[in-house]
Amino acid sequence: MGTFAQPRHFSVSNRWAIGCAAASLLAFLGANGILFSNALHLPWAGPARLILGGFLGPLAASLSAVVLLHRAGSLPAGVALFTAVSAVPAWALAALAAASLSVRFDEADMNRGFSWFGSSMLLFMILGLIAGTVSLAVPFGTLLAGRRSLAVRALQAVLVAAPTALALGALMLMPPMAGTLGAVALLVLALQKGRPAPSEAAVPAHPRQVPAPNRITVAGAALALFLVGLACAVFAVTGSNWTPNVTDSTHAMNLGLAYGAFAGIPVLVLAGLVLGRRLGPTTPWVVLLGCAAMAVQGFAQLLGAGHPSQWPATVVAAALMGFAIALPLGRLVTSGGFGRIAVVVLMGLAASTVGLPLVTMSAFLAPLGSAALLLWSWKTGNTRQPRLGS
Repeated sequence: MGTFAQPRHFSVSNRWAIGCAAASLLAFLGANGILFSNALHLPWAGPARLILGGFLGPLAASLSAVVLLHRAGSLPAGVALFTAVSAVPAWALAALAAASLSVRFDEADMNRGFSWFGSSMLLFMILGLIAGTVSLAVPFGTLLAGRRSLAVRALQAVLVAAPTALALGALMLMPPMAGTLGAVALLVLALQKGRPAPSEAAVPAHPRQVPAPNRITVAGAALALFLVGLACAVFAVTGSNWTPNVTDSTHAMNLGLAYGAFAGIPVLVLAGLVLGRRLGPTTPWVVLLGCAAMAVQGFAQLLGAGHPSQWPATVVAAALMGFAIALPLGRLVTSGGFGRIAVVVLMGLAASTVGLPLVTMSAFLAPLGSAALLLWSWKTGNTRQPRLGS
């Protein structure tokens, strides 16, 4: 296993890894866009989301991973080519299994019996598992190569490849957030692999030093923000029980989440002051985007549950938070101009999948952020405290 004739002109550059990772990210973003918008109710939305998030996204991610492994020297050219080609039927069969499952659910709801396609889910699943196992067993056999015999190596490769293929197929049935983050990780890794080695001339002789904030000031502000954030979180959960003006628990939850989001704004500003030296010159923009996300989320909660603009505003807040997360990663992009902007935009949209739970849970996360700043102040004080007798 793992012995293939090497193609004479098989040469692939790192741009293929970057391009496939970017294509995978675009496909998963398209699937996410359908999932989180009103387009989900359109008749073509289900098949389009399945094609984007269940076939094109995973396939492009697999190709990017194969290219990276080949360029790293882990996969010979023949093994890499076989894995790339065999990934096409494997993901196609997995997508057919997911489509069959979806059709089966629709037919069960209509109570009209099952068609041949709706009844073939298990068949597609078995065929997809076999194809995925074959596709993964060959590279695993190469990675496990050693002094073991070919039969032992083949058995080990199959035993590792089968559950891996099953796990990857199961991930495809989940919402495309996990695939989006995986595509981002591949894109960052591909960009890092293609980054030229830093030269001494590229390093500034006197880098700008950002002064560290006073730990006593940080501790006092963090303690006050912790108490305010904790009060907002408690009000969101129990406000309707002890406030006479708020008798509806949903209204109390909206108010608590809104004021909790507003209370998270100074927490982000304080965190920006603490982390400024690590994030570098992008820190003000990161803090500005994060604060804008918290402000938009706060106003979205003030609109109240059921308001037609609440969910769109929450999506905007998630996108702003996503760009705040992705902006520091722009340092990994070596290309200038449009290329850098395009990659950062893709990363920002992808990071919105992380930004969504962050903004929706911001009222409960803000006290945790304040507690982390308090811990930083305490650890910084202990580190700087001189030892006795020194």
